[in-house]
Amino acid sequence: MNEPTTIQLTKSLIESINPEEVIYAEMAGGGAMGNSGGILLYLIKDDTLICYETNVFKDEETYVQAEELLLKHQDSLKYPDIELLDCLFDHFYGGMGNNVFVKKNINLETNEGYFIYKKDNIEYTILPSVQGVFNNVVYAMKNPKID
Repeated sequence: MNEPTTIQLTKSLIESINPEEVIYAEMAGGGAMGNSGGILLYLIKDDTLICYETNVFKDEETYVQAEELLLKHQDSLKYPDIELLDCLFDHFYGGMGNNVFVKKNINLETNEGYFIYKKDNIEYTILPSVQGVFNNVVYAMKNPKID
């Protein structure tokens, strides 16, 4: 199983990320429980799972750019100053101020406290920031809302 390589997200890195490559992301507000003020972006580069991370308390500008990248490509959370582009992500509320975005039309398997994403016969481990987020997202995936 391939564990993620964690890299600190920077302004130049966020500008190079194609939103279509993001598999899984977490976004937590400044007052959220768990990964307070943090964003995680998981994507695969050259068969390596990368987890880019940033935090509003350490680098507000990069956090805002990562937040916009996610919000522009989902249709659940509405903000008057964010223009919705292609809807690439399914949104799941992770509880206590945490939001999770999963690339549409992919399958994440669950294991004990983490997700498994399979691509080209390779299994990648996606590690949610905290157990509560994982539990809430698994529950939401198994019990979709009916509109």
